[in-house]
Amino acid sequence: MPRSTPRAARRRALAATALVLATLTTACGPSATGPSATQLQQGSLARDFDLNGVRLTVGSKEFTEQQILGKILLYALRAAGARTTDQTGLNGTNVVRQALKQGQVDIYWEYSGTGWTQFLQHDKPIRGAQRQFRATAREDHAKNGVTWLAPARFGNQYALARAKDASGAAGEVHTLSDLAEFTRNHPEQATLCGASEFLDRELRSFQKTYDARFPPELTYQNALALNYVNVAKASPCRFAEVFTSDARITSLDLEVLDDDRGHFTTELAAVTVRDETAADHPQLKALAEKLGDALTEERMIELNGMVDLEGHTPDEAALAFLSERGFIGTDTSA
Repeated sequence: MPRSTPRAARRRALAATALVLATLTTACGPSATGPSATQLQQGSLARDFDLNGVRLTVGSKEFTEQQILGKILLYALRAAGARTTDQTGLNGTNVVRQALKQGQVDIYWEYSGTGWTQFLQHDKPIRGAQRQFRATAREDHAKNGVTWLAPARFGNQYALARAKDASGAAGEVHTLSDLAEFTRNHPEQATLCGASEFLDRELRSFQKTYDARFPPELTYQNALALNYVNVAKASPCRFAEVFTSDARITSLDLEVLDDDRGHFTTELAAVTVRDETAADHPQLKALAEKLGDALTEERMIELNGMVDLEGHTPDEAALAFLSERGFIGTDTSA
């Protein structure tokens, strides 16, 4: 029998928990998208927090990691007694941010680098994940009335990758400086896949930092999920935008190119709310700290993999995480 690695064993345990919870959510009430009241009341969140009477609308962006984070927050708030409305899966950063500012969404996870460059319009990142987070939180509070609660222990950020077994000159590209040289020496092979947000928001500044040139006719816009598949088969692109916490980097045998000039900002994830929401509900800070402390990079990669590789839903991944940590219960007797 093959020897099981700790990560493989952990992922099997998470998957098994998710299957139990999926059965539970279908059998224990009229909603097929949430756990039973008994399950929520059994965990530490119900004991440690009291948000009874609080009503909050939870948002998220549309990609896998954001949907999982949104569902974690949604169920955590319900376990603490809050009444929640689910607005996870909104299409794009600007949409969910505007929803927050306009009061259509009350709370969602954002990334500190995104806040720094997109909301606060800074061209240069701050070195150091915690320093970047603190600078973003301080300035966004002062200028926009948005509070950033305690960050998670993982940072997602943009990167560019290629297939590890890429042939020819592409196989010699290991850094983004190498990639810039490749685009100059082999312009006809400088093919890139990217999602719309990356191509609209990040590509120009990246090309300025590294003097890398991808011809427009060789730049392909597609859904983020397709980037990984397309670059793994080197068709239609030899290089692609990826997120560093995505499990498909390993499963599809991709090599993330070293950002040797430190262009891409560190993207610590954190819960964001309007200032008045933070002031009205001070327990949100401690709840965010508890969740953030449990969300390491390894765990986030595993949770992303449950959805993208194993076919579970974001709800199942979120519930598996919360029950595994004891935040909610795993009672199946309802």
